Amino acid sequence: MTTFTFSLRRIAGAALAITLLFATGSLQSCKDEVDASNLVTKTEATVWDYLDSVAVYSDYADLLTEVETGDGKVANSSTLASFVSGYGNFTVFPPTNDALAQYTLDITGGQTSDWRQLSQEDKKVIAYNSIIDHGDDPAYATADLPTTGSLMLGTLDNRLLAVELTADNVFLLEGTARIVRPDIKLKNGYIHGVDAVIAPSQSTVADLIATADNMKIFSLLLERTGWADSLRIPYEDPDFSTDGYPERETFQTGLYADLVEQRYRGFTVFAEPDSVYEHALDLDLQTDEAGNVANADAILAAVEQHAAQTYGTASMGQYADPANPLNRFVAYHLLDGAMAWNKLVMHMNEFGYEYGADMTDPQLNTFTVDVSHYYTTKGRTRCLLKVTQNGNLEDGVYPIYLNTARTYDTRPDGNYEVTAVTSRGQKLSPTNGAHVNSAVNGFYYPIDGLLQYDDDARTKALYGRIRFDVADLLPEMWTVNKRGCSIAYFTNDYFDNIVDISDDTDFFYLKVGWGASGTVWYDLQGDEFQALGIYDLTFRLPPVPVAGTYEMRMAYTTNPQRGMAQIYFGDNPRNLVPTGLPLDMRLNPSGGIGYTDFKETHPEIFAAFPWETDVEDQEQNRAVDKNLRNAGYMKGAKYYHGCASLTPARDTYCCQRRIITQQYMEPEKTYYVRFKSALEATDGQFILDNFELCPSYIYNGPEGEDVW
Repeated sequence: MTTFTFSLRRIAGAALAITLLFATGSLQSCKDEVDASNLVTKTEATVWDYLDSVAVYSDYADLLTEVETGDGKVANSSTLASFVSGYGNFTVFPPTNDALAQYTLDITGGQTSDWRQLSQEDKKVIAYNSIIDHGDDPAYATADLPTTGSLMLGTLDNRLLAVELTADNVFLLEGTARIVRPDIKLKNGYIHGVDAVIAPSQSTVADLIATADNMKIFSLLLERTGWADSLRIPYEDPDFSTDGYPERETFQTGLYADLVEQRYRGFTVFAEPDSVYEHALDLDLQTDEAGNVANADAILAAVEQHAAQTYGTASMGQYADPANPLNRFVAYHLLDGAMAWNKLVMHMNEFGYEYGADMTDPQLNTFTVDVSHYYTTKGRTRCLLKVTQNGNLEDGVYPIYLNTARTYDTRPDGNYEVTAVTSRGQKLSPTNGAHVNSAVNGFYYPIDGLLQYDDDARTKALYGRIRFDVADLLPEMWTVNKRGCSIAYFTNDYFDNIVDISDDTDFFYLKVGWGASGTVWYDLQGDEFQALGIYDLTFRLPPVPVAGTYEMRMAYTTNPQRGMAQIYFGDNPRNLVPTGLPLDMRLNPSGGIGYTDFKETHPEIFAAFPWETDVEDQEQNRAVDKNLRNAGYMKGAKYYHGCASLTPARDTYCCQRRIITQQYMEPEKTYYVRFKSALEATDGQFILDNFELCPSYIYNGPEGEDVW
């Protein structure tokens, strides 16, 4: 990265001042005399040129000359001033002098308004959280900001800034800083002036909940069950090391991914406000003069009695015991992985959806169909939780629900529109009013009803075809903010749910639009993982909600660069059972062969994979589906299409679902799937995209399984 010295930035500032003089017809030359409200810039000016020439940002500019870029967060630069002087693309949110003074007064308890008296760490918090480095990608204009949610990229302090468009059409950052001077376009990025310092909370998610005056009951439950302590572990994993790994690794000829050098532990919490408990359980919350819960024992007993109806009566009164019903009740509200609002559900290539102008930053204004994710909650007893964003507007927004149960138009020529709601579930709120819900190690979201893993949730919302992306199994992806953001290369011990992985395995994450060749990716949500080398890796699977026979499948796309693996399955990760012949991902009619004529020109492929194009005759289509199932395959799902094409995966011959196994599965057991390379070649890509756990009543039902 090109940088400038401290002396050169003064020359650049002087050049900009001359430009401004002629552009505005002014005779002013001192930077303190430039009025930012009338500033005219040239595209040759950098972010630093602007900041160094504007009166209202003079203190912020001086701050950047003091804050260094150490700690490995920014390379090849000594100060943030020189950093934003050079090549790149930056989004910067500078606070005014008055805002910086007010913030200093606030955090020093009124002792001083001089930011120079702050500690170096406090200065870094201010500076690092005002800058986003986009690398080679464009910086954010206000048109790129979400109206509700968080920015896709983190600040230099690795924080995802919460964004909200207020009723008066002004963007609000972190609930406090208003963008009052937007869209100042410069040579190396955008500046959006704010009227307050952006300083995200340094509290843990448990402590943040404790400060909210409408979350006293849930905070009490967290503390008494011990879960609050689990949410307070250090954000950065002190035991993580990248020793022995290269800084970047090749995943395809001419293409590489950078090693992820940090490992964070983050959490997402769904919390009922006090009013929900008071209404649902007829509780009378009482507080003392200090605001503490005065009738804690009575409230704990009442919530425990309610939880016992779902979770049983083991270890009653022993709230810290993982078997206790209150403990299990609270655990079902907790997820590993810090998920910002607009990343709870990912949008990319669901049926009918178009991501917009930039596939690396999909539009969030117009959705088409419901999108669901399945996550595993915390607790000794692992449980399944479904998070769904509606494809239809409600009161002008696309709401998100937990464990909602809906039926859809799943006819072969249907459109997946909602036809009925059989269980509403709990509706989420993106914010908690005036209370900040973005913590240093995660997020919490208020919900409007009691959340529990009861029969209604398990049999209505969850007991169906469970389609989950591999990334849903890897919460570390969310916390380090790699999901949907960039390609990446990981150490072999990075993910807790990859319980066994060989030293000869290279593990990559790829996102369409981020440097990899091709754009018509048929990956669910536009991303995939790849295992290369003589790979051997074992995943811990999510739990099933109801005991019964399930069919496990994996979706993938074929091409000649793929590899071949033996697949194993079972509930003992050290003694898994092979599930048939190895899966060969190279098996497809490649090299310009048409979609339908390969059965004549390549009968050996057709015999193993009898795929044929859908026709108007549905009986014939069902016969093709049956032949595929007999061979151990299914067509791709109609639910998603190519990332640069609206052709569904079902209609594309390179999209397949391999039936891995049919097994009786129990909710209390943990199951695993292993993939072991069946080739000696080290460059055969084994793609991991999405899996399905489908109960037998669906695929063996009288109507057969739908195409979606």
